[in-house]
Amino acid sequence: MTGGLPLLAALVPEPHQVTLIDEAVEPIDFEALKRFDVIGLTGMIVQRDRMREILLGLRGHDAQVIVGGPYASIDEGFFDGLCDTVFVGEADTTWPGYIETLAQGGPPEGRYEQADATDMTTLPPAQFDTAQSKHYVAASLQYSRGCPFTCEFCDIIVIFGRRPRVKAPAQVIEELERVRQAGFGTCFIVDDNFIGNKVAVKQLLPEIIAWQERHGYPLTLSTEATLNLADDPDLLDMMYRANFRDVFIGIESPRAASLAETRKLQNIRGDSMADKLARIRDAGIVVSAGFIVGFDEDDDSIFDEQLRFIEDNNIGQAALGTLTALPKTPLHDRLNAANRLRPDDPLCNFEPARMTRDQLVSGCTEIQRQLYEADAFFGRVRRNLTPPSKLLEQRIKLRSTGARLGAVVKGFWASATLAVRLGMAMHRQDMLRAGAAMYARQFRMMPRGAMSLQAFLSLCALHWHHYTLTRKAANTARDGISLYGVAPVRDSDVPAA
Repeated sequence: MTGGLPLLAALVPEPHQVTLIDEAVEPIDFEALKRFDVIGLTGMIVQRDRMREILLGLRGHDAQVIVGGPYASIDEGFFDGLCDTVFVGEADTTWPGYIETLAQGGPPEGRYEQADATDMTTLPPAQFDTAQSKHYVAASLQYSRGCPFTCEFCDIIVIFGRRPRVKAPAQVIEELERVRQAGFGTCFIVDDNFIGNKVAVKQLLPEIIAWQERHGYPLTLSTEATLNLADDPDLLDMMYRANFRDVFIGIESPRAASLAETRKLQNIRGDSMADKLARIRDAGIVVSAGFIVGFDEDDDSIFDEQLRFIEDNNIGQAALGTLTALPKTPLHDRLNAANRLRPDDPLCNFEPARMTRDQLVSGCTEIQRQLYEADAFFGRVRRNLTPPSKLLEQRIKLRSTGARLGAVVKGFWASATLAVRLGMAMHRQDMLRAGAAMYARQFRMMPRGAMSLQAFLSLCALHWHHYTLTRKAANTARDGISLYGVAPVRDSDVPAA
C-alpha cells in the first residue's frame, strides 16, 4: 500500500470526506469522479505519462484538479495547463490550508510550496482504514524524511533535505497498532534511509521490540537503509529483535569508480560490499537491493559484472534499471551543462559516456530477463536460506511465542487468496499450467521448513511481477520494435500486492 495517500487523508480537516483510489488495485471511474469537489493526483516519474492521461481525462469536470508528490516536486512545469493547482515538496501544512481556503469560498492559489520543512512530530497518524486493505499484502508507514548522503542522481535530498527528521517513538507505535488493527501482517517502513539518524532510530527500536513482544510479534517489518548498516552490530541486532526481516539497500554498482563518480562513498568505505552484505544476512535480515547501469564509468562489460555480483551475493530481489537524470538533481545539472540530456527519450533521457542509448537500454533489459528466470531468482532465494541460521531460528521463535489459532486461520485464507489471484494473473497470460508447474518445481526444491506456504506464495507473486515485465521488455527488443516508446505494462498483467 502506498504510504502517502492515508497520510493525505489524515491531514484533511473535518468534516470533509476523503475517498482514496489506487490504480494498482482498482480502475478509475471517471464518471463517478464528477461528484467530487477536489480531485488530487500523485505519482512518480515512471508514472508520468499515465498521470498526463488521467489529467486529460478529467477535463470537463467541475472539480478542482490538483497535483503533488514526487514528480510534481521536481518537474512542476510538466503539469502546466493540465491542472488547477500544483503542490511542490512537502504539503503537510499547505494541503489542509488549501482545503480550508476552498471551504471558506476563497480562490485557491495555482502553486503551493511550504516555507519550512515539516516537523515530523506534528503529523497525525495515517488513516489506514481509508484504503482497501484487502487488496494489499503490506501496509506502508513513514518514520523519517531526509538522508545525510549526497548521491548525485538522487532527488530525496532535493525534496526532503540532508538533515533526517523523525517522528517520536510514540507516534510510530500508534501507527503500528493501527496497521495491526487494519488486518495487516506486514509493514514496510518507507523511509528512504531508515538509519539516516542513527541516534534517533536506536531510541525507537526498543519501543518497537517491546510492542512486538506484547502482541506476540504481529507484524513482519521491512525497510530501506544504506549499506553502512553493516558497520553497526548493535543496530543490526535491534532491528532483528524488532522483527525486521528484509532491508532494501542501494548498491547501485559493483564498480568503485562508478560509486565514486556518483558520490555514493558510503558503499566503498571500509571492507568490501560483499563482506558488508554478508554481515547483514548473518544478523538474520534478508537483503534486497537496487542497481543502476549507465554511469560514466560504465562500458558494455558492466552488464555481466552486475549480474555476477548479484548472483555471487545471493540477492534475491534485485531491482536494476538505467540511470535517470531527474530534474533538480546534481546529475541533471551536470549533464545539462554538458548538453547530454535527451528529455524526449522515455527510456534513457541522457547520452551515456561509453555506450549508446540503445546499448544501455537493451543491455539492461537482458540482465533483467536473466535475473528473473525462475531458476535464477529462486536459486538466489534458496542460497539465502541454507544453511539454516537466524532466519529459521526466528521463525521457530515466532511460531512458539506468537502463533494463535486465529493467526493460523488468517494465514490459510491469506494463502488461498494469494494463490487464486496469482492463478488468475497467470491465466490472463495463458500460462496457468506452465506457471503452476514452474512454481511447484521451485517449491519442491526449497529446504524443508525454510518458509511457510504463504511466504512462498508471496515470493511467487513477486517473481511473477518481475518475470512478466522482463519477458515483455525482452520480447519487444527481440521483435525489432524501437526500444524508445515501449508501452508500459498495465497493472492488470500482474497480481495485486
